Amino acid sequence: MFLVVPIALVAALYGLVRGGSLEPLAQTQFRLLWILFAALVAQVGFDLWDPAWLSQTGDLVVLLTTNAAIVVFLAANRHLPGMLLAALGLLLNVIVISANAGMPVSQEAAEIAGLEGELTNLGIKHEVLGPDTVFPWLADVIPLPGLNALISVGDVVLAAGIGWLVYRRTLDEGPNEDRDSATPAATSG
Repeated sequence: MFLVVPIALVAALYGLVRGGSLEPLAQTQFRLLWILFAALVAQVGFDLWDPAWLSQTGDLVVLLTTNAAIVVFLAANRHLPGMLLAALGLLLNVIVISANAGMPVSQEAAEIAGLEGELTNLGIKHEVLGPDTVFPWLADVIPLPGLNALISVGDVVLAAGIGWLVYRRTLDEGPNEDRDSATPAATSG
């Protein structure tokens, strides 16, 4: 998720440079937007709170439930550009999270990203990548040095989908009055 905002900003700027406008983006009608917000608030809230009474199974239930809600949002908006790509990215993350009861985080990648010693309290979403990790190539293994962050392949694909949505909507002109008025009207004889 860390990558989504910067990619969306770059996509919007590129769309503006290419002659687009932020107006069509702002007018985009998302279906079930409240589900997305509720899922993100719940996920971030539980990650920050990390209640002691919530077991590892409970952690996984929270993650999978909130991600399922995001899938519902993406499915409801599949008609918009980039949403299927974003859904693929989320699916890649859900696969590795489901298989490992959390998103594995590479210690080596964390050191490259400047997060030495930061892998002690990972919250409900993450666990340290180890020899028993399933699908380790889908885990948080891509370091972003200087940003002190790690991302996964799923994060990259998800961000690309959102970036494509922002770019395409920024360039979308909507109904063109000149084009619409140039269409010959049916005449009666």
